[in-house]
Amino acid sequence: MMAPRAEHAAAVPVWAIWIMLVGASAVGFELAEGHATARTAATVAVGLAALKIHLVFDHYMELKWTHRPLRPMLAAWLALVSATLLASIWLT
Repeated sequence: MMAPRAEHAAAVPVWAIWIMLVGASAVGFELAEGHATARTAATVAVGLAALKIHLVFDHYMELKWTHRPLRPMLAAWLALVSATLLASIWLT
């Protein structure tokens, strides 16, 4: 049974999630343009991308409150893709 959307809407305002997404993008841009090493910048970029994907899954796609069987599959997919990218960065 799906929980009513109004009950959970006040948990984290949409504007706060938007600010987090924009902030993560700004940090990633600064790392890419800054003085970080390539591996460090790539590692942080993958972490930021995973965080942003998680925020979009939970708050914009509303998978936090519904579709319970789908959430573990998406979390596993995100972990697998992130681990594969990190392995390709650090093992090459």
